[in-house]
Amino acid sequence: MKDKGTTVFEGYKLSEFVDDYVVEVSNINRDVTDVYDQKRPKNMSQHNWYVYDKAIVNGLESDLIDLINSLMESLEQKYNEIYLIRNERKIKFREINGVRGFMPDFLLYLKDDEQTYQVFIEPKGQHLLLHDKWKEEFMLSLNKRYDTEILAENEAVRLVGLCFYSDDRKKRNEFKKQFDNEFLK
Repeated sequence: MKDKGTTVFEGYKLSEFVDDYVVEVSNINRDVTDVYDQKRPKNMSQHNWYVYDKAIVNGLESDLIDLINSLMESLEQKYNEIYLIRNERKIKFREINGVRGFMPDFLLYLKDDEQTYQVFIEPKGQHLLLHDKWKEEFMLSLNKRYDTEILAENEAVRLVGLCFYSDDRKKRNEFKKQFDNEFLK
C-alpha cells in the first residue's frame, strides 16, 4: 500500500540527516557521450560550506556546486551560516494527493540574523524536464504558503523550493534568476 501525499509537512532538524552517504557507481564502460552523466568524486574539503569532504556527482550536479561556489562571496555577505547538503536517500517528498515520491538532490541551508531557509534544489537534465515537471511544480508549491502547512515552520524558518537547475540554457537562467531574487537581493 502506498502512502498518499498531503499538504501537511512534519519538520525535522537537518542535522538528523547529515551522515556519510554512499552512491553506487557503475564500472561498466560507457560511451564518451555519457561521460557527463557518470558519477565521479569531487574534492570538497577546501569548502567549509559543503558538509562532506567529497561530493559524488555527475557533470550537471558538479556544475550546480560550481555555481553555488561562484555565489559564495555574495552569500557570505548576507548569511551567517551556509551549508550545501547532498540529499542521498534521506528526505523524501510525495506529491500532494498522489503517491509518486522523489528526493531532491540537494538541500541548501541559509541563516541570517532573522530567518533560516531550507532550500530544496534538484538538478535535472533537459531530457527529463517534461517527464519530471510534477517534481518541479511540487517544489515551487512550497513557496505558496497558503497551499501547505508546515508543522515545524514558524516566522523564522522557511522552506523554499527552486525551479530545476538544468543543462537547458533557458532553465539554467531561470534558476539563477530565481536564486538571485530569493536569496541575494
